[in-house]
Amino acid sequence: MTIEQLQYFMAVVKYKNFSVAAEECFISQSSLSKQIKALEKELSGIELFDRNTKKTEITHAGKEFYISADKILTEYQKMMHVMKKYARERKEMLKVGAIPVINHYGLTDIFFRFQECYPNIYLKMVEADSVPIIEEFIKAKLDIAFLRSNYLPEGDYDIYPLTNDELVLVVNQSHWLCAYERVDIRKAEDERFLFLGNDTGMYASCYGVCKKAGFTPREQILDVRSSTIKNLVANGQGISLMMHQSILYMNDPRIKIIKLEDPHVISLSLIVRRENINDAIATFIEYVRDSFGKLS
Repeated sequence: MTIEQLQYFMAVVKYKNFSVAAEECFISQSSLSKQIKALEKELSGIELFDRNTKKTEITHAGKEFYISADKILTEYQKMMHVMKKYARERKEMLKVGAIPVINHYGLTDIFFRFQECYPNIYLKMVEADSVPIIEEFIKAKLDIAFLRSNYLPEGDYDIYPLTNDELVLVVNQSHWLCAYERVDIRKAEDERFLFLGNDTGMYASCYGVCKKAGFTPREQILDVRSSTIKNLVANGQGISLMMHQSILYMNDPRIKIIKLEDPHVISLSLIVRRENINDAIATFIEYVRDSFGKLS
């Protein structure tokens, strides 16, 4: 015996006609008849309706059954109403990992607005360098990751480029390279470069730009944040290659930003496992992409 069978029974009682009841229940008359017969069979073959008259009449046994069926359906509706309250209160959690640039590209504001629009989707944020973010993503400990396109995990993932950025040369205001607005990186061949740690995608890109230009950089690798490298550059401890948007965000008048004659463009991308996309993840992806579209 099912809730649907009880609802079909009540419809026949209400309309006293199998054809009309079937229309109201959005099923065929033959399907409705089969469900009623199955219900009667479960009730030891007791007939609930008198089918020998022109108008479908409920039997005495059917009237007794009606009283119980009505109580069951009333309780069922009450139960569903209560459960819907809990469904509205239920939160889905998305585990989101990002390299430490979310402020530089306005992602913090986007995440905040998303939570306001979708209070039932909770974002659990993890911010770390590329290697640990990729490791957590591959282990399925993260649902979504924000990474640069120059350092993405291998595998069958969906990748959504969000915005392009480019590497720029960063020097302090008294450096001789300040005379240039755009420079061939080879002019800096003899300079001391300050790079982020080699567990970051930035290190691979910066080192690669120098090697592509034909020289091995005199490098100092630092396990610090980009803001620390910016301060070291400002104090004349060396020069660096950094992402344009990141250094603009830091807004330090002590440094000079110089574009490269041979631009090295890198995208900030959102990645997700294709088989893992559910309604919450799809909603988040659409919101983030739409937000970046408005920013650009």
